[in-house]
Amino acid sequence: MILLNLKVFLAYPRGFLISIVIHPFMLILNIYLFHSIYAYNGSSHIKGYDLTQMIWYYAVGTFVWIFTFNFTDRRMSNYILSGDIGPLLLRPVSLFRFELANAIALRTAGVLFEFIPDMIIYSLILPPTFMTLASFGKFLSIIAPAFILHFLMNYLIGMTAILTHNNEGIHRLKYALLQLLGGTLIPLEFFPEWLRHICDALPFQYIFYEPIRIFINHPDTAPLGIWLHVLLMQLLWIAIFYAAIRIIWAVLIKKVVVAGG
Repeated sequence: MILLNLKVFLAYPRGFLISIVIHPFMLILNIYLFHSIYAYNGSSHIKGYDLTQMIWYYAVGTFVWIFTFNFTDRRMSNYILSGDIGPLLLRPVSLFRFELANAIALRTAGVLFEFIPDMIIYSLILPPTFMTLASFGKFLSIIAPAFILHFLMNYLIGMTAILTHNNEGIHRLKYALLQLLGGTLIPLEFFPEWLRHICDALPFQYIFYEPIRIFINHPDTAPLGIWLHVLLMQLLWIAIFYAAIRIIWAVLIKKVVVAGG
């Protein structure tokens, strides 16, 4: 199933090529932007980030999207609206496994045709002097659970289409929360203390914020205990989401009615 979906994505490579062209321009824009901010601030560090780390923070945010992004929530809604949910349920493989295979294929293509070229181009424009083999290895070890967590979150949202038929509103809310509370819009260090506590109680930061900080080798992530804490929290949220999917699916599948097809 993964190979089948991968062939589909590789048949339409233009989207990946467009990203390779656009992403370096975003990096250059951030270089000029943060050079001005740090010069105005008159400091070499802001909230523990030096200039290079801050520029790469937003670049790595794009990398995390490349590693974890999937369309599962919208695909599930389309199945309901189009009536394709019936034939899909008759397949000899579960809808969950089929969607997981699709997401893995999508991200495999993304890593090959977006992350690797972007990493090479970015490193030529602004070398990641902060990076060590250990920090990159820790990043790779937690980006896989981040992908699974993002997939499970989207699958859970996708199941709501059985009740709402069109879950576009829930999808947009989830995207906004990921951007804000996940740390892709702005590092969480800039948030007030009360909002940081809310972020700590939610799974979003373990998809984006924590992998980004580990990638850029932020000083706070140096202790091995921090990496272990992030990994355990990811596994905890994965278990919670998976259990919720199994329970809610058992209830919602009884409400599915397919006419024709």
